[in-house]
Amino acid sequence: MATKQEMLSKLREAERAGIDLSSPKAVVTHMLAQGDKEAVLWFYKKGSVEFDFDYYRKLVAELKAN
Repeated sequence: MATKQEMLSKLREAERAGIDLSSPKAVVTHMLAQGDKEAVLWFYKKGSVEFDFDYYRKLVAELKAN
């Protein structure tokens, strides 16, 4: 599992690439296109195949606040 800083770094990279962070699908698609399959899994609930939208939004809000 990645640290919160690593997750924020991935989101920052996506934002710099022009990806709309309000769209989790766009971010996941970007990460997959970059070949970063492991990073995509960071945003899923532990032991589940469900994307953790609440945690994702929280990280995006934190990124935008800084």
